[in-house]
Amino acid sequence: MKHNISSVFRFCRISTFVAIGLGTYTQAVELTLNDVLRSTRAQAPKILMAAQKIVMSQEKMRSATGSFDSKLSVDYYNRDSDTYSSRYLKGKIEKPLQLLNSKIYGGYKVSDGNFPGYEGKNVTLDDGELMAGISVALLRNRSIDAKRLKLGLSELSLEKSQWQQKEVLMKLQKEATVAYWNWVSLGQKEKVALGLLELAEKRQVGFKRRIKKGDLAGIYAVENKQYIVKRMTKSRKLSAQMKMAALYLSLFYRDDKGNPIVAGESALPSLKTMESLSWEQKQFNIDKLLKENFSLRSLQVEVAGLEKRNEFLDSRFLPELRLNYEYNRDRGDGSKTLKGNDHKIYVGFNIPIERNKIKGDLALNKANIRLTQHKMRLKADSLRVKLSQLSIKLAAAKDIMKNTQQEVELGEQLEEGER
Repeated sequence: MKHNISSVFRFCRISTFVAIGLGTYTQAVELTLNDVLRSTRAQAPKILMAAQKIVMSQEKMRSATGSFDSKLSVDYYNRDSDTYSSRYLKGKIEKPLQLLNSKIYGGYKVSDGNFPGYEGKNVTLDDGELMAGISVALLRNRSIDAKRLKLGLSELSLEKSQWQQKEVLMKLQKEATVAYWNWVSLGQKEKVALGLLELAEKRQVGFKRRIKKGDLAGIYAVENKQYIVKRMTKSRKLSAQMKMAALYLSLFYRDDKGNPIVAGESALPSLKTMESLSWEQKQFNIDKLLKENFSLRSLQVEVAGLEKRNEFLDSRFLPELRLNYEYNRDRGDGSKTLKGNDHKIYVGFNIPIERNKIKGDLALNKANIRLTQHKMRLKADSLRVKLSQLSIKLAAAKDIMKNTQQEVELGEQLEEGER
């Protein structure tokens, strides 16, 4: 018995030192559940981590849109030799578009001097040549290509991270609520235990006085001393448990800088405050809750991304057919063959012959879709069972509260009798 009591005292001292190291909440203002939840939403590291994942997803999406950024290219060279002496400058602006995987471009080039025959395309009139063109995909890459797939997946990734943040917030607030009421209940139990200990100690004083007068046997003082030791042990254990609960609560309750706050006994809500809280059993629609569940919505977004990838892989079986149109016009003096308007049409055709890679990637992706759908089914079934169990627990909790109230009233009668 002495060993157990000394162990409890030793643990209480250690817990107190740890609490002082973290910073103890000593204000007399009662700590409410709303204070804890508000702090959790604002400062909990898990919430801040989820917020940063959203920022990362946003930046990935911005990076994906960069595939459709305009770009400027400039080429220049200067040849100085005994046979050919020439200069050439070309500038071109190109803008990729999402529609039909097309791109438009325009540019200008100018040259002077002598060019060998194989560089005849570099020759321009003295005022240079203007050009403009457009290129479109007609079969493969027409509706979806690697750039649009990356952009679409980045948009879905952002949506998924937003659902995941809501799920993290929901779970964390649930944990914070449980931690708060565990701390409150242990604090109130400790007060009751200290009150019972105080009663036993006062009774011991009365017993000793009566024993000294000779109107009470000494065994009553021994028996009451046993009660004192038991109640002292219980109060010390509850004190240690409350300190541990306060330490755990500090993971959710933090100051404006995010530092954990260890709530002290002075922050405990009073019984009067707790009795004023209203409790009401709410009816809920399980199907509606499943439809709005954050983890299921996150899995739905994951399936949507796999289906988009499926669309892309399926389009790889199509041949690639690309149509380009370009307009050129030289200005100024020079060779007569360069004067006038040029209209050029290019057609490029490419067809995959062996399709093992495409078939393998597509089959793998479809299997991944089925796997994720099974995950969704399992998750939905598990949630449905848990929600049904919760409904039963809530119904039982109402009856338990009535019984607990009766126990409290009987306990008060016993306390009065002991006094």
